[in-house]
Amino acid sequence: MMMDDEFQKIPLQRLENNKHHIESESIVQESVITLHYNDKNGKNTPHVTLLGTPTKIKELHIGHIYCEGLTTSIPATNRIQYQIIDGKVDSFYLSQINSKPEHRVITTSCGACNHPDLSVNPNQDNMSLENSQLSHEELKTALDTMRKDMNLFQKTGGCHGAGLLNSNGNVLFVSEDIGRHNAVDKTIGTAILSGVERFGEYTLLLSGRCGWDIVAKAVRIGIPAIASVGAFSTAALDLARENGICLYGFVRESGAWKAGLN
Repeated sequence: MMMDDEFQKIPLQRLENNKHHIESESIVQESVITLHYNDKNGKNTPHVTLLGTPTKIKELHIGHIYCEGLTTSIPATNRIQYQIIDGKVDSFYLSQINSKPEHRVITTSCGACNHPDLSVNPNQDNMSLENSQLSHEELKTALDTMRKDMNLFQKTGGCHGAGLLNSNGNVLFVSEDIGRHNAVDKTIGTAILSGVERFGEYTLLLSGRCGWDIVAKAVRIGIPAIASVGAFSTAALDLARENGICLYGFVRESGAWKAGLN
């Protein structure tokens, strides 16, 4: 069995034409990732455990802190250390956060498990509504470009992707993970590590569906538009409309759905 941080090559039974044989398949890696923070006494405390692909750990941690509203400003990028032991990841943010001292588990499919009331504090200071208005061709081109940069998906077919589209039409900071919300956190963390401090002129790109949890992240950091290959949910639509965010869903060759702004 071959293994790296992204996927494992595992021998499996391949069924074809009523026959079967043994063949190695690339399976995306899913690991336990625990994010730690310092409490008010400086004691290191586990805050959240994610199930995700154990790559771009620093980017994931920074993006999670910012997208979940755990700090009121860009996280200190030099305050993260992490270790991987027996496939389990522990990442440490050596500063305090704005959060109650409770430890939660978030699976790859559940990004809103820690928000029972679905309340979000918005950041609209730098949102550019002009840059949220995109044509069908611009949307299609951007998502096609992101898909071409999704190398892990091409190897495994088992992960989600996220990226940012800037006002010049460039697709940047493409990241992948088995969890949709993790992919978004990695993209935002990658952008922050690259020097981005304001997200008001970017469109968030998604390879799958857009639920409430993804829109909430955009609201917290001031992203004005989200474009997804898949559908958006009713809760995502309501939150987008409440906060002036434009949603584009089911972006296909034949067209796309637009909601949130006229």
